[in-house]
Parts: sequence; C-alpha cells; structure tokens
Amino acid sequence: MVGLHSVVRWLVLLAAVGGLIGYARALGSSGFDAVAERLGSIYAAAIGIELLIGIVVWLIQGRWDGDDVFRSFIHPVMMIAATGVASVAVARARRTRNAIVGLIGVAASLVLVILAIPSGTWPL
Repeated sequence: MVGLHSVVRWLVLLAAVGGLIGYARALGSSGFDAVAERLGSIYAAAIGIELLIGIVVWLIQGRWDGDDVFRSFIHPVMMIAATGVASVAVARARRTRNAIVGLIGVAASLVLVILAIPSGTWPL
C-alpha cells in the first residue's frame, strides 16, 4: 500500500502542474473555460484519492503511535489541509468562473504538499 501511495504522489504532482497551467492559461486571452475547469478538477480528485490511500496506510501501519512525529501527525494534518484547500479553491473557481481563485488555491495546496513530504522520501 505504501508503494501505491508513493506512485500516486507523482500523479498528484503532475495533476497539480496541469491545474496550475490550466488556470494560468485561463488568466490570458482564453478566459475561464472547460480546460481550466477540468484540469483543476483532476487535481482535486487526484489529491483526494491520494489522501484516502494515505489514511489507509496510516491506519494499517499504526502510524498514530507517535514514534515519528512528522509521519504520525504533521504529514497527515498538512495533507488533509492541502486537500481541503485544493477542493475549496477548485469548487470556488468553478462556481465563480474565476481562474485566479483556482490558481492561488492550487498553488497554496501544492506548497502544503511539498512542505509535508517527508525528507527521507525525496528522490534527490
């Protein structure tokens, strides 16, 4: 299950880049359109799926024991926050047809995701 969580994280990061590109494109002459809406929705869905997989990993591995405070508490809380920020921003951008709301929300969510990645799992 941890392997699936590790693979899906790359899809989440790819979807985040897509969402950023979609909303940034919508700020230009094209305006808010179905492409921006779809790319934002893909990111919100991807991060939601990743959160569900992460919760299963957290429960199965008993990560709440506090042996590693970052993985036990900080990582899960920040990822829940990142998912909430992404979901609210994408929904609000869709409802108001405002690309800047989506762009800022996806960017903020992505910052939370990057800050919450455990340092030992960085590929570099």
